Amino acid sequence: MLSACADKRKEAMLSPQKLEAVLYDYHLAQIIVGDLPSAQRYKKDLYFGYVYDKHGVTKEDVDSTLAYYARYPEGLSEIYDNLSRRVEADLKRIENETEPIKAREAMSVVGDSVDLWYDARIVQMTSSPLGNNRYTFTIPTDTNFKAGDRLTWSAKALFLQGEVDSLHRYLHLNLRVKYMNDSIAAADTLLCASGDFSLIVSDTAVVKSIDGTAYLKGSDADERLLLIAPTLLRCRRIEYPDSTSRDTLATL
Repeated sequence: MLSACADKRKEAMLSPQKLEAVLYDYHLAQIIVGDLPSAQRYKKDLYFGYVYDKHGVTKEDVDSTLAYYARYPEGLSEIYDNLSRRVEADLKRIENETEPIKAREAMSVVGDSVDLWYDARIVQMTSSPLGNNRYTFTIPTDTNFKAGDRLTWSAKALFLQGEVDSLHRYLHLNLRVKYMNDSIAAADTLLCASGDFSLIVSDTAVVKSIDGTAYLKGSDADERLLLIAPTLLRCRRIEYPDSTSRDTLATL
């Protein structure tokens, strides 16, 4: 009887590989929960519940496995060594992906070209409805906006689950500009793989508000993505008084 009970407990235990996968996502969930505003901390259990559902395990399964490893700390230490190497590899890959565009993060404001971006320079998204599968921003205008300004929303989208082109996995991006005369102009694009994007709206009237939306749809609830170094450039159109002035400036 004792032997049978021991066998059942052993069957309920997670394999080292399974435990490692669960702990990796669990600690990512801890980071996300730690960054939530206090008003949204109620989502904590939803994030951790999503981790258990994703791997087809229960909290009790994980707790009992960790209790077993408490008697064999060398095994748990090996699992966390693997986790550490996995995190370092992910960070290195992200660093390599972002290196070519780091200069854009410190873009200077020169002349009539202004970077209006005010939010984070790295935005993390997940395809889980419980997470942040939709990112939005709104920028009100001021007296510096003029008719003829051109707006460009640019960033790098980095899918963290590999490169698989599929209509079941995509990032939809939309830039929407409302003018003082209540007309609307918009630009949008669809990304199925990592890459840079630029959405451009050339203004024909004075801008009233600027709205942007990013929506992540994954083939499963585990898709993760980073928007890296976003910028929103407002470029002023240069108007020459006549053709003679243009020729003079060109000669100079």
